Parts: sequence; C-alpha cells; structure tokens
Amino acid sequence: MRSTKLPRRTVLRGLLGGAVVALPLPRLAAMLDGNGTAYANGEPLKPRFITWFFGNGIDPAQWVPAAVGAGDGWAISPSLTPLAEFKPWLSVLSGYEVKVPHLYAHKSAPAAVLTGAQAVDGGDVQLPSLDQKIAPLINADTAFPGGVHVGISNVTGAGALDFNISFGGPNAPNPPEYSPVALFNTLLGLSGSLEPDPSLFRRKKLLDIVAADAKELQSRLGSEDRIRIERHLDGVDQLQTQIDATIASVDCGTPVDPDAAYPDRGPDGAITIARCSAFADLLAFALSCELTRVATHVFSCAACHAPYPEAGLGNVTFHEDFGHRLSPQGLDYATAGFHTGVAYAMSGLAELLRRLRDTPDGAGNLLDNTVIYTTSCVAQPWDHRMDDFPLLVIGKGGGLLRGDLHHRAQGENTSKVPFTLLKLFGGPEPSFGKDEGLADQTIPELLA
Repeated sequence: MRSTKLPRRTVLRGLLGGAVVALPLPRLAAMLDGNGTAYANGEPLKPRFITWFFGNGIDPAQWVPAAVGAGDGWAISPSLTPLAEFKPWLSVLSGYEVKVPHLYAHKSAPAAVLTGAQAVDGGDVQLPSLDQKIAPLINADTAFPGGVHVGISNVTGAGALDFNISFGGPNAPNPPEYSPVALFNTLLGLSGSLEPDPSLFRRKKLLDIVAADAKELQSRLGSEDRIRIERHLDGVDQLQTQIDATIASVDCGTPVDPDAAYPDRGPDGAITIARCSAFADLLAFALSCELTRVATHVFSCAACHAPYPEAGLGNVTFHEDFGHRLSPQGLDYATAGFHTGVAYAMSGLAELLRRLRDTPDGAGNLLDNTVIYTTSCVAQPWDHRMDDFPLLVIGKGGGLLRGDLHHRAQGENTSKVPFTLLKLFGGPEPSFGKDEGLADQTIPELLA
C-alpha cells in the first residue's frame, strides 16, 4: 500500500482540440485521514444535501407505517414498498402538520415545508428554501455554489409554485433542468475546462483524453484507491456511451433525436423511471466528485397535472383523476390508482437512492454521507389536508442521522424537520420559518 496523499481537488487532465479537459475524481482514501472521516489536511468531510419533491400528496392510510419505532420495531408501509431495500437509511416522520393557514391550495403547504412560511398571493415565497440556506454552509467552494436542480415532469402545477422548489428568496427561483443531456454537458464543461462544442467531445472519448494522467495517478495510489478510480472511470465511460447518441455532432450531419435514440426514456419533461435513472447517474457523479454538495430533484411539481402512463394509469391528469378521485371510472378505481401513483413516485426516488448507495464515498457510500429531504405539496389531496404530512429523511448525513426509524409526533409543526436538518449542517439561525410556520426546536429522535 502506498502512502501518497492527494489534495481533495485532484483532477485528471488532458488536451482536446487545444482545450484543457479536467475530469473530477471522487473522494479517494489518499485524500482522507486514516479513518476516512476527514481530508488529509484535517478538514472534515462535508455531507451532501438533496431535496426530493413529488406533487399531489399521499394517502396516510397507505403511507404511514403501522408501528412506531426503530429497527425491527417498524415495517415499511405499502406506499413506501419501493424504498424497502433502503430501510437502514430511511426515517419516516408522521403526524406532523403544516401550521400556516391553508390560503392557497397546493401552494401554502409546499411553501411551508420548503421555506417555513406562508406563500405569497400572486407570487411564490417569502423566505429562502432549505437547500438555499444549507448551500452557503457546505457548497460555496464547489462549481455550482447554488446547487444542481433537476426535474422529471415539466407539466404545470396550476399556478401553485409553478415548477420550482428551490428559492433564493421571493421571486428568486432556481428552475429545474429537464434535460439529462444538457446536465451531462454542463458537468463535463466545468469552468470552461472542456471545449463547449459537443462535437469535439464526441470525436474522442473523454477517458482517452485523460488516460495518461489517470495511469500516472494510479501508479501512486494504494489498491483500494486504484479500484475506486477504475470504477469511477467505468461509470463515466458508461454514462458517455448512454448519452452520446443524443449529442449533436458536426461530422454526423443531422442531430440525433433523443426520443428516437432512447424511446424508453421518453422526451424531456415526461415522467418515466428511465429519466429518473438518467438524472440519478448524473447527480451521483456530481455529488461524488463534489462538483456540488447540494441538489434538488422535482419528480412532479406542486399540483402537477401530468399523467403517469408508465404506471398503467393512462394519459389522464394524475392530479384530477386520482389525486381528487374524479376519474369517470369511479371512486374505487381512482383510489386504487392513486395508491399506485404514489408508489410509482417512490420508485423514481429509489433510483436515486440506489445510485447513492452504490457509489463509494469516504469510509462508506454516498447514501451514508448524504441527507435527502423528501416531501410533497399536500397531505391527503382530495380534501387538501395539511395534517399527517408526508415527510421522509433519508441517508446518514455522515454519521449524524440515525436512520431506520418511524417517528410519530401528532400535530407537531412540519418546520421542525427542516430546522433539524439546517442545524445538522451547522446553520447558526435560532429558528426556521416565520409566523405560524416558525420552529425553534429540533427533533432529537432523528439524530444518531
């Protein structure tokens, strides 16, 4: 085993068309202290943070686990079945209630659980969202200090909060990116390090460009780091191969139609698990390489009117036919379809969790070192209820979170959840939110 120590900003470099290409690397043991819990220079590892949002709420009867407790004391509920393999990292928080007045359907509640305050009449939010309060604490030194923001569905939410869940403040949204191809090109074109013309990138494999630098670096590393770099480079190569066909190339004539190249993924803006998978790969890459430590992922926006055809629910609006149980096929059909749709959304979340779990990071994996805050725009949608609100906290936060927990706190303020996470990341504020949404107490049961 070699004892080479590497700066945490080490990248592999090469030349393409006169431009310097820089390929970022994941956390390697050679960048860390002997325990894998800090960088070699003593700087502590920073956990990552993701907000994962889905529209149109849940049915508490199917969502809330039957038993309260930790470990073997509780079991996964029907709606959360797609997350069963991630139970060791999963905390279900039930019984919490949005305390701001229900002034705007599908708008008051998401504003509260994202920012801790009431929505604005004719506008969006009053305060920054949780991700934007955490970003300055852990993300200022990355390529994307405000985070990376992606979305699956681009169908309107009937004017609720439009398509956004990340806000720097009032009228300052961070809109999601709906194109995996666009995000892929952005990640590989950091700070002008890659020629922006994608045709140059396609003419030569990225791994060929940095091969010499990679070989020299591997010669100085221990066996575990060499294996980790090989896996990382294999992942980059696979990702390039998957998305390459959609990139316009000067020497290929007509650009390739992404719909024709990847019919199972669907067009940008369509709700499919394959599109969730594409963004899961990209987010795991960005987080692993610390190109960002903050991200948001919108499966469907607040009050989203998109259909879920891949879930077998037809080409009708999920919001109306199933969320509000207005299907012409009757109440029983609408109720069963709603349960199917919620589980389907959780299958999309599972794609991201799987990539994080399977990506080595520090002494564990990315899921060990990440916090995923999962919520929606309403609790029970057919009557716009805001009690027993859907709230999940997933990941171990670098060892700071407990996981494998169902904690019920009947009637407690939903803002206690984001306030707890803000304090976990070192937020100095004594509270989160304002007015009825203000919380100044954390949830100790969540913490390890």
